[in-house]
Amino acid sequence: MKKVLKWIGLGMGVFMVLLVITSFILKSKFINLEKRRFTYGIPDINIPADSASITRGLILSVGCRDCHGLDLSGKDFFNDPSIGYMSSPNITRGKGSATEQYNDKDWIRTFRHGIDPTGRPLMTMPSESIGQLSDRDLSCLIAYLKSIKPIDKGRGPTHFTFMAQVLAGAGMFGNLYPQDIINHQKVNTIASIPISDKPEYGEYVSRYFGCKTCHGAKLNGFISPDPSAPPCPNITFKGNPGKWTSNQFIQTMRTGTTPEGKILDAKYMPWPALAAHSDVEIEAVYNFLKSIPAMENNAAYDKKIKSIAKK
Repeated sequence: MKKVLKWIGLGMGVFMVLLVITSFILKSKFINLEKRRFTYGIPDINIPADSASITRGLILSVGCRDCHGLDLSGKDFFNDPSIGYMSSPNITRGKGSATEQYNDKDWIRTFRHGIDPTGRPLMTMPSESIGQLSDRDLSCLIAYLKSIKPIDKGRGPTHFTFMAQVLAGAGMFGNLYPQDIINHQKVNTIASIPISDKPEYGEYVSRYFGCKTCHGAKLNGFISPDPSAPPCPNITFKGNPGKWTSNQFIQTMRTGTTPEGKILDAKYMPWPALAAHSDVEIEAVYNFLKSIPAMENNAAYDKKIKSIAKK
């Protein structure tokens, strides 16, 4: 019996050593992700300065405020004792801001490729979606950001717990660096699409809003790796949008309340950013959703919502 206990104890000891070694390897992997550097050729895009372009940029900037704050000077991105805390950067070009020394190509590099002027990949910067803006729309967004009042403010603190770093290194939080999933050649130049209520324009809007990032590649539901995020619903016409008229869809995006009376949490469903757009543009998204195949719920999403319903 003593011999058995000895071997069990030895096995447990070896397991604990391996667990500690693996944890430090995963932590190191996470830390090294930010140390990488990338270089891409950045084509010139003419940045306008007329009022119409800047107004268009203002509309496109509404979604930026979810992460960077109402005045775009940065805020607490998240603060969770079990994970840590992260501050988003000031992007107003004020003293101490992340964009204080940005030139036009630096803005393009960040939006299209998810890296800063030194080539450092930017964590959670949604370049895989906002980088899908056409050259014209992107130029308007940059023109607006260059026009706003600079706010002198440095970035707040960011700290991840040891366990969070281990989990991130293991990929448990998904891909934290959009730079890794962007097709960098395809975003060099993106043609403009005339604003209309056509599905083609709606598909364009859905791309720069990142609908597939949250709702899944087929838009039929997705479970986010963010443990605090709710399941993202099926938005094909097999889901709730299929029960709504175009006017009801527009009102939902304008008010954040569905026809069934459900309140959309703007933290996870950025309806205020879409609400800044015209009715024609919002209707285009509806028509796009209507034009694609109606899909049954994604299996993982379906399982999750059924388990929630049982509680």
